[in-house]
Amino acid sequence: MAMGYSLVAGSAFTQNTSSASKPLPVACPCSAVLDEAIDKVSRMYAGFDDKVTAQTRSQYSQLLQRVRSDAGQARTMDDCGKVLTAYTSFFRDSHVFAIWNRSGDKLQTAKEAYKNATNLVEFNQLNPDFVYVKLAHFNERDVNELDSLLRANAALIARTPNLILDLRGNGGGNTSTSEEMIKLIYTNPIIYPAQDERSSKERIEDAEKEVRSYRKDTVSNAFFYQRAKKLVQDLKANPGGMVRYGDDLTRTADVSPTANPQRVALLIDKDCGSSTEYFVYEGKQSRKVTTFGTNTHGVMDYGGDQNKALCDGTFNLAVPWSRTGWTRQFRIDNVGFAPDVRIPTTERD
Repeated sequence: MAMGYSLVAGSAFTQNTSSASKPLPVACPCSAVLDEAIDKVSRMYAGFDDKVTAQTRSQYSQLLQRVRSDAGQARTMDDCGKVLTAYTSFFRDSHVFAIWNRSGDKLQTAKEAYKNATNLVEFNQLNPDFVYVKLAHFNERDVNELDSLLRANAALIARTPNLILDLRGNGGGNTSTSEEMIKLIYTNPIIYPAQDERSSKERIEDAEKEVRSYRKDTVSNAFFYQRAKKLVQDLKANPGGMVRYGDDLTRTADVSPTANPQRVALLIDKDCGSSTEYFVYEGKQSRKVTTFGTNTHGVMDYGGDQNKALCDGTFNLAVPWSRTGWTRQFRIDNVGFAPDVRIPTTERD
């Protein structure tokens, strides 16, 4: 299954004036950091050719002139961070961003805030006909907690016809849909169209590493070994191009068509992105799921985010090298999945 990253990962922090004015390392001037970011995005980003087209190339070229000029004037960490943000913002993709690695500062990062967050997972019986479930993050910790609640309340769910799954504000995370979650929404096989991979030396190295990891047990991992091996061959044969990774996959679950819940409502909004959008896509293939709310964020056309150090590692670049297979039929980039039933954002619970 495809995994994404939270939309807020690495982007939320409190400002520290003294740190922001810290001079850039002599060995890594902002111009060098920016050039490295431009090189990696142009070679690795699965959406680069979709975003830099004949219609937008002039605009992109003008952007490069402007940010390179600004980079030459940047003297502090904060100055350079703004230059990098100006560049990555062109792509309008929350999976493409550069962050200042502030590990030496005492800052309240999004990751630290997440560790202290509470009420990210909820399970409540509203009445004999409705169960309410909330998942605020698609991180492994929270999905595991939800799974535990679903298993502990299996008997209650089995006698309740309706379930509300509240995904509002869930920007994604580091994991994908669990089997327990699939069982809640399942009515028929779920199809996952094969994704496309952008060929780069970094992607080839990663694919070769994957092949080596399967060689230890080629019997049970024969399918994955052969698929990864073919990917390496295709990536090398198509430098800079997009390569299909395997075939479409089908996911099934042992669930009776008469089992409860018979109707599932997914509550979604503009803050639903990444892994959450992948779950919405799974839900839209179910006959008993109805989505309510507003369009999702529209970020999961491109995924498989990679975290790459820039220059000496003072800055890091996130860039996705995979393009979701559904893009061969439709796109959600900066549009999102539309709800089946639209509820205005002004409507209170």
